[in-house]
Amino acid sequence: SALGVSRMERAKTVTEASQLLTSALHDRRILIVVDDVWDAADFLPFKVGGSKAVTLVTTRLNQVAGSLVTTRNDLFKIPVLDHNRSLELLNALAPDAVASYPNEISEMIKDLEGLPLALQVVGRLLREEHLLGWGARELLHDLREGTRLLSENAPMDRQSVDTDDVPLTIVALLELSTNSLSDEVRKRFALLGVFAPKPAVFELEAMEAVWEVEDARPTVRRLVDRGLLEVVPGGEFQMHALLVQHANQMFENEHAV
Repeated sequence: SALGVSRMERAKTVTEASQLLTSALHDRRILIVVDDVWDAADFLPFKVGGSKAVTLVTTRLNQVAGSLVTTRNDLFKIPVLDHNRSLELLNALAPDAVASYPNEISEMIKDLEGLPLALQVVGRLLREEHLLGWGARELLHDLREGTRLLSENAPMDRQSVDTDDVPLTIVALLELSTNSLSDEVRKRFALLGVFAPKPAVFELEAMEAVWEVEDARPTVRRLVDRGLLEVVPGGEFQMHALLVQHANQMFENEHAV
């Protein structure tokens, strides 16, 4: 509708709607962003731009990303933020807290391992605490010691219009990835949180020992595809700090009496 496709509301199928959009955009210079794709098939109706259009697709899933590109140059993996970039982000969100608690903020950044999602949430909480006129030292302590971060609301750009006005929490956002795993793989992911060193970097042999399996590769492949493990140089795999908290909580819920 925003692009002036007047007949769009009369389209009876997704294919028909896609064709209408393709026709409307045939000669347009336009950037099309398709955000957070979970299934490659869901992207196909949005392949609607002509020769002057550029399409940017974002996804958390390596398998989806790989299936949508034709060359390696078309794929860009967004890295976590280094310490300076993390500090820059927090300073933009909560400058007073950063100025007042430089040492605690530095330690918090190390704990969060440069994960933008976690940094955004922490920045918002620090800003809210400052607006209330309270110090942020206790908040920083709570965030570092427990799983409070998981229960906080996700950033607005991760909220959905289909949540019946109930804000999506960080743990609910992470569950979009873990709930799609089989029971066996989900239990193995939870076990990694229990045995995670700091930082949570695992060798393949260590995971085989924890899971009591002869070959951990099928499970590791699945976890990497879902963005729950990250490949690091040297043949090792890393689980980011926020995911360690999530895995621990999953394990505790599984074994709660």
